[in-house]
Amino acid sequence: MAQTEKKGGLLRKSSASKKPLKEKVVLMYDEIFTTEDPSKCNPRFWEELFLMKVNLEYLEGKLEVLDGEELMKIKDNINCLFQHCIQALGEEHPIRVVNALQVLL
Repeated sequence: MAQTEKKGGLLRKSSASKKPLKEKVVLMYDEIFTTEDPSKCNPRFWEELFLMKVNLEYLEGKLEVLDGEELMKIKDNINCLFQHCIQALGEEHPIRVVNALQVLL
């Protein structure tokens, strides 16, 4: 029986015949790091994002590799991320509040 290994946002089967799968939260982070508005295709994007466990290792890694030019290209999405974090802090749902705080830290 193949074991699942979690590392850097990847869910991997130990079997060599299987392709690595990414966590849904990692896929959503990847959408933030594109020039498109992630909520354009999914109006509930931000609500769903803050219900998922934060993967700080992956998120920090994505931010660390950006140079100034790349950061400017996705500036609007990064600003939206922080804006939605702040909005989530005022919500009654404790999971959203905790996850938003973790992203902000």
